[in-house]
Amino acid sequence: MEYLLIMFLVIVTIFLGKVGTWFGFSEVVGQLFSGIILGSSIFNIVQSSNLIHLIAEIGIFLLMLNSGLESDLKEMKRYIKASSLIAVMGVLLPLITFPIAFLLLGYNIQTSIFAGVVFSATSISITLAVLSEQKKLATAIGAIILSAAVIDDIIALFAVTLFSVLVGGGALGINSILPLLAFALGILLRKYNFSDKIGVISTKMGNSFFYPVFFGSIGLEIVIQGLGDKITAIIIFSILAIVTKFVGSLWGAKISGLDTRVSSAIGAGMISRGEMALVIIQIGISSHIIDDYTSAEFIVAVIVSTIVAPIIMKPLFKKI
Repeated sequence: MEYLLIMFLVIVTIFLGKVGTWFGFSEVVGQLFSGIILGSSIFNIVQSSNLIHLIAEIGIFLLMLNSGLESDLKEMKRYIKASSLIAVMGVLLPLITFPIAFLLLGYNIQTSIFAGVVFSATSISITLAVLSEQKKLATAIGAIILSAAVIDDIIALFAVTLFSVLVGGGALGINSILPLLAFALGILLRKYNFSDKIGVISTKMGNSFFYPVFFGSIGLEIVIQGLGDKITAIIIFSILAIVTKFVGSLWGAKISGLDTRVSSAIGAGMISRGEMALVIIQIGISSHIIDDYTSAEFIVAVIVSTIVAPIIMKPLFKKI
């Protein structure tokens, strides 16, 4: 019976992901909503289980492996100054701002610091989609944004791995280091000719089964009935998610010598948190840094940034 429910989750998740793209949103957004709809928040058809968790972990591994396989280190070196400044500033501002905001709203210091790590990440896949749509993927601005996104995701992965080791029991658990290892493996494999075949196979496996279970499982953990008293905090977090990454990345671009129009487009291109933030949230749950109740607030803010990012990106990219 559990296998049938998982297949049902996969089918609904893939379908709602396509619906999300039809409405101009990210596929990830639709996939997250599938878990919310099928979980205890609405219909209570599918419940989280050990098997779903295991499949989701494999999904995380494949997702990060593919991110590594798509990371062109040679291309990154061409724009290393600009992309490094953009990445560092785009990480520092959320890393400083979010803990302060969380502490002021009454959260404990562990959750507050973790919030800074979560919202320092950037979604590569959503940025890729918009760059491709705007015919900017093969341009200098495309390379700079993607390089910066890769660098700040590496920083975020190192930060969450270190934080989960220090805070989540003091042990270097596989849940903590798996995404980082998968990402590093992807980068190492990229230099071999067979890496393209690995990328094609792992992407097909991920898109057809493992990714839907991963994103759907995150939605299963959200209980929207309990978020009513957190609406003010969620609005604040969502605004901060957008503003801190946009302003931080814009500053980094300006410091590197880029003009205002290009810097603004780059800032917009770094807003989306998407799958990378969700991976980090999952690490936080697995390492007992945050609980399922608190994670729902993070996830809603991630969803908002994922929806808003392409809306801001498209008009700014058209001006370049």
